[in-house]
Amino acid sequence: MAEDERAALSRATTLHREGRLDEALEIYSRLLKARPGVFEVERLYVFAQLQAGRVKEAHAAARRAKLGHPRNPHAHVLFGATLQAEHKWERALAAFAAATKLDPGLVEARYLAGNMLANLGRNAEAVAHFDTALTLDPRAVEALVNRAKVRVRLGQSAEALADFTRLAELQPREHAHFLAKGALLHDLGRSAEAAQAAMAALQLKPDSADAHFLVGQTFRAAGDLPAARNAFRVALAADPDRPAFQLALARIERELGAAESPSVPSDPAPDAEATQQGLEPADAQHASADLDGTLAAAPADEAAPATEPAEPSPDLASAIPAAEPPAFDPSPPALDVVRSGSEPDLPPDAVHPDVESLPVAEFAAPEPDAVGREPPTPESLRLRALDALAEGRWQEGWTGLDASATSDASAQKPLPLPHWDGAEMPSLLIVTAEGELADLILFGRLLRLLADRRIPARLLAEAGHVPLLSRIDARIPVASDLAGVDVRDANLRWAPLGSLPRLMAQDPQGWPQPPYLLADPARIARWREMRPEGFAVGIAWNGDLALLSAFSALASLEGVALVSLETRGEAEAELAATRFGGQVTRLGPGWDVDGSFTDTAALIQHLDMVVTGEGPVAHLAGARARPGLVAIGPTAHWCWGREAGTTAFYPSLTLVRAAHPKDWSDVAAGLAAGVAASRSTMRSTANVATHATPVAARRQAAL
Repeated sequence: MAEDERAALSRATTLHREGRLDEALEIYSRLLKARPGVFEVERLYVFAQLQAGRVKEAHAAARRAKLGHPRNPHAHVLFGATLQAEHKWERALAAFAAATKLDPGLVEARYLAGNMLANLGRNAEAVAHFDTALTLDPRAVEALVNRAKVRVRLGQSAEALADFTRLAELQPREHAHFLAKGALLHDLGRSAEAAQAAMAALQLKPDSADAHFLVGQTFRAAGDLPAARNAFRVALAADPDRPAFQLALARIERELGAAESPSVPSDPAPDAEATQQGLEPADAQHASADLDGTLAAAPADEAAPATEPAEPSPDLASAIPAAEPPAFDPSPPALDVVRSGSEPDLPPDAVHPDVESLPVAEFAAPEPDAVGREPPTPESLRLRALDALAEGRWQEGWTGLDASATSDASAQKPLPLPHWDGAEMPSLLIVTAEGELADLILFGRLLRLLADRRIPARLLAEAGHVPLLSRIDARIPVASDLAGVDVRDANLRWAPLGSLPRLMAQDPQGWPQPPYLLADPARIARWREMRPEGFAVGIAWNGDLALLSAFSALASLEGVALVSLETRGEAEAELAATRFGGQVTRLGPGWDVDGSFTDTAALIQHLDMVVTGEGPVAHLAGARARPGLVAIGPTAHWCWGREAGTTAFYPSLTLVRAAHPKDWSDVAAGLAAGVAASRSTMRSTANVATHATPVAARRQAAL
């Protein structure tokens, strides 16, 4: 590599570390264009794309790197990292296996394969891979962390405790290791030792809310309720947005005769630092108690359990790097795992993935069945359920989906309240809006059934989604926090929005039909002027450049005016790179700034049609009962079914199906034909209306 190229790469890695990803990517792209196939640059380019959230672009680049370097095990690790970011666990596992076949001593491949096996519920195999990684490198901290957590899943408490103890020895300045050790000791009933570990964590990080909470738990177990209350108050002051902290303090204050409940100021949000260590807020308890345990319903004079109900921690992690890139090393890359006191070659979260994913203690793996096979994993249960839903086997699908969520720590974040059974009348039902916005729009209509049955409910959603979801039914308040809710009320109940189909109406024929999502009338009036002349078609491609290219067929249609419904920052550059970008009306700055789709929902009222891929814009158009064409791939969301050209969920939408994944060449003509047909129908209807008025007038005159 020439001197100027090395200087450019050094500059790019500096920008990368500073988080200036677009600038870094521009340099990486320029270097790859000048000198294709330099693996070090390809690797950095992939990780920058992952950090920027452009998983599709990262996948394509990693695939090119793998094809260009088929004998380089690090290229297979890189490709596996992108598959991992896409939650394609089986394919990622195959990529890591290919890397270990090329280099059996590659620690990263063993470690990352262990993560994938754990995500798939194959816990014993995961431990074996972590064992191998630790044999190759006894100081591979990440492998040791994740082995400890999987051992907790398997109920191997003694072995997990030994791992946490070893971690504290390897990294004595890392408070999270002492906290995890203390949580496990508390779960084992060894409260005095748990308190010592919690205090060690506090010495390293005095403001750790989780450590203060664990101290409170140990005081509670010892029967010292005033001391426990004080510790809980400190924890809540350090992090006031934790429902588990709020409810634990409410309960203990009730037990002590306190008159006031704790304030509940804002949305529940995970603690970033705890999450990086694989600990959710309530993971400090390591509760093995029922996640739907009745926290507020226990009588005041009943002995408190040693452990409060916990929020589950998620699964093993993605490999999306979120921190800084490695320093440039012109020699062939050696992707060593992080050792104490050394820097990783990969961006830190690539080797130590965002463990927003690895449960710490709550979920033990089921025992193998009588013939020695492990029971179905949460992922396999989920896939079976989605297949059933796609084929219209509703009862099987909803039941299976709930079963997979119950057994999968990452599927839902339950409040520490009793789960609603669908039959009882609660004082208030807290419905949590979890998952992708598309699913929230799809299931949101079921809030109307709650209101029709006079079930008092509140939808708890992300702040950015509140304005949109508030337009479904005015009878159901939507908020981003629990403000005003008496968390001590024993008749409070909780349910995720995605459970309402099973609990209320399993056959979608009984669901409220579109339009059930309304737009703000003031915004509808405001954006009337944005409608272009001609047959106005809104387009959205959600970063899929191949689909955007297919929209060129629409731009060539006479009398058709395109409007971009994209609000992503990259959309402008993506449009500018097309031959028809100049024909497309843009939304402009500040669009939807008040919340998800607040302006878009109003604008599509003025459009003649929406053409999009299967994403939230498709669901928005369907929920608003606006005409639309949806490009559907062969592995589509279950709500689009398998083969039909329509969906019962959104009667106004027509589905145009592609034969091959990510290849929309055979869809372009169908989309253009659909738009042309709709335009022709509209013109015919307009002509009939124009001629009908004089005829009617003559008839009236004759009378």
